[in-house]
Amino acid sequence: MEPVKLFADVILPLALPELFTYEVPHELQASIVPGQRVVVQFGKQRVYAALVYRLHNNAPLNYETKDILEVIDELPVITQKQFDLWQWMSDYYLCHLGEIMAAGLPSALRLQSESVVVRNPTFTAEIENFTDREYLVWEAFEFQPELSIQEISKILSLKYVMPVIKNLIKKGAVQVHETIEEKYKAKYIDYVSLHDECPNEDDLGIFIQSIEKKAPKQVDLILAYFSFTRENDNDEVSKTSLLKRSDVNSSVLNALVKKKIFKVEKKQTDRLPIYTGDIVPAKELNIYQVNALKEIQYAFIENKVTLLHGVTSSGKTEVYIHLIQEVLSQGKQVLYMLPEIALTTQVIKRLQKHFGNQLLVYHSRFNEHERVEVWNKILDDNLNASSNKGKIVVGARSSLFLPFSNLGLVIVDEEHDHSYKQVDPAPRYNARDAAIVFAHKQDANVLLGTATPSLESYFNALSGKYSLVQLDKRFAGLEMPEVNIIDLKDAMKRKQMNGHFSSKLIDEISTVIENKQQVILFQNRRGFAPFLECGKCSWVPLCLNCDVALTYHKSKHELRCHYCGYLTHPPIKCGACGDHDLKMRGFGTERIAEDLQLILPNAVISRLDHDTTKNKNGFRQILSDFEEGSIDVLVGTQMVTKGLDFDNVKLVGILSADSMLHFPDFRSYERGFQLISQVSGRAGRKNSHGKVLIQTYNPSNKVLRHVIHHDYKSFYDQELVERYKFGYPPYTRLIELRLKHKDVKLIEDAADALAKSLKAGFGKRVLGPTTPTVTRIRNFYLRTILLKVEKTLSVADVKRKLVNAIDQFKKEPNNRQLIIHIDVDPI
Repeated sequence: MEPVKLFADVILPLALPELFTYEVPHELQASIVPGQRVVVQFGKQRVYAALVYRLHNNAPLNYETKDILEVIDELPVITQKQFDLWQWMSDYYLCHLGEIMAAGLPSALRLQSESVVVRNPTFTAEIENFTDREYLVWEAFEFQPELSIQEISKILSLKYVMPVIKNLIKKGAVQVHETIEEKYKAKYIDYVSLHDECPNEDDLGIFIQSIEKKAPKQVDLILAYFSFTRENDNDEVSKTSLLKRSDVNSSVLNALVKKKIFKVEKKQTDRLPIYTGDIVPAKELNIYQVNALKEIQYAFIENKVTLLHGVTSSGKTEVYIHLIQEVLSQGKQVLYMLPEIALTTQVIKRLQKHFGNQLLVYHSRFNEHERVEVWNKILDDNLNASSNKGKIVVGARSSLFLPFSNLGLVIVDEEHDHSYKQVDPAPRYNARDAAIVFAHKQDANVLLGTATPSLESYFNALSGKYSLVQLDKRFAGLEMPEVNIIDLKDAMKRKQMNGHFSSKLIDEISTVIENKQQVILFQNRRGFAPFLECGKCSWVPLCLNCDVALTYHKSKHELRCHYCGYLTHPPIKCGACGDHDLKMRGFGTERIAEDLQLILPNAVISRLDHDTTKNKNGFRQILSDFEEGSIDVLVGTQMVTKGLDFDNVKLVGILSADSMLHFPDFRSYERGFQLISQVSGRAGRKNSHGKVLIQTYNPSNKVLRHVIHHDYKSFYDQELVERYKFGYPPYTRLIELRLKHKDVKLIEDAADALAKSLKAGFGKRVLGPTTPTVTRIRNFYLRTILLKVEKTLSVADVKRKLVNAIDQFKKEPNNRQLIIHIDVDPI
């Protein structure tokens, strides 16, 4: 009887609407399971590492299957619970499983083929006909049997080498193959230990005496080894540490290896940092924290999702720590999510003191090898419940994709933050919302924590969808900071301005520094000046690829586009009228820091923004310096607003509140309230009453009134009336279509046609098309169409009709080149 055929539906790391089915060869059938990576051929030549999604016995009807070439993993790298999350994300956010795979799997696990060039074994012609470049390639095969395109490019010092390779192929000298390689390479370290035939202690002493005069370096090495092993209670010593401590080179060690005193063995080791400090118990909670903890624990019995609304500096993190301890005692895992990498530094330091090496960190600043090692430790913890690693993960939104299978608690800290939303590329998901779904699939609890809840989360809490716990007292009985408004129009009229600083702000900064305390200044724009402008004709240098002004960065004396990265030197004269009167308009963090340094020359001023934290440890170093008191004034963008905890900050200055409140978006007041409240909360967190000064041209703004009184509930009630009146979330759901094309006429016509088509099916729920504030990015013109969906309608039905309408629209030849991004629940 012919054996039953086995087929596998696989996910390829591509934006494909359907899964592809491959046949599993008989010899692989016993070893293949869902969640493993397999090597498959896709198209004529490309080879990919795909993920096995499901196994079955049904051959596809509309194409002939290819065989799976190889099974890469012994055990699955993706769990079924992850696949369940991926499928939900695909359905909810209208994206493809391949896009989720590309976003969720560490790059070192996402393998694809690479073209390699090898000698043709049948080539017998003379090489005298080779050009110099062809001969260099041919000669390189003497040292290496195969060469990648990148390696040939380095050999020839050429960017484009395909013409050379094609000539060698025509001459029959070489062949091109497709190969696939594992990117992740385990790290190995040489360890030194005593050889199995090493003499006993007495004989070793005699040996040392015999070589003491003729080989003193060998004696130093032996003594250093024993000193190391006594200190660390370990018979193995890393080769690097041993040679450094004994101050000898490798030849001395090699001599002792030959004499069978030592042996050297390679051992796999972690790239991840190891915590070596003391483990301390969690701090005792105050009465308000104890009550909040009890309320959360009780709430979890009735409801799996709880919103902890705690004012700034109320001690939410300590409550988290007690909850984490409880979950760990049950042998379960914890995911602690933060909106940005920047926030992880302080949180990690606090958690490591309590949980040591049970804590892992996962975010995009880690290199691809480190990310794979965290991934593997989570998988190990799934298999080995007694493992001491992989119990707690602190990470940004990408940590949601880790292969948890025993999750007990998800903490979404600063749940209101818009950084939880992935904008580009797909999947355009909100990690906060996806975390709630993922936790539900694992029967885990979710705690959303913030001082300024998103309106949607607070609405869900008040309506009973989530539980609500309030923590409205600052830790140690400290009062909320005193908030004062500075009227910039009045200050200018009274000639009380020094550049961008009011005299009151400068006086307060000076007093705080004199008292050995610290200041944070907030300006939500980096760079020196947002744009340059001709004083005669108002010409402004624009990006070549985007319809946006170039920002001036003085430290590098360059104009930079913050959308596409385009760089150029500042012009010496106007590009329109030729006049040399070019003026800098507006101000960013770089200019604030420089101007303040001129006013307060003895103050130590530093910046915290994207430009100063590009390297892996840049953020950590600035924070460390500020915590240690070596910085007097920290000037920053919204990085300084996000839950950072500093003991000695007395004053917070907000230089331009109006820029946050007058943005053309229905969420501008919500974002402005959150940003101003959060940065205000950095003041007076320990020992003294803090002060906040807000500079504005509109002191009567209603949002600022709520900030002054720290009154979130009144702000929420007022904002909710506006949302209801105009039909915005939380009363509706939004789906945004972003259209892109390089031809402005084509996109205008296509956007009008698509909107007309959608209005035929959805009526007044369709708004647009509209032109966004920035009309062109990376040479693509942009248009948006917004769909408002009442919560009484089936969102699944709406999405199905929307996708069908777009598919029909793109069948027209003129519309096929149009790029349409669907963003569900846009921020």
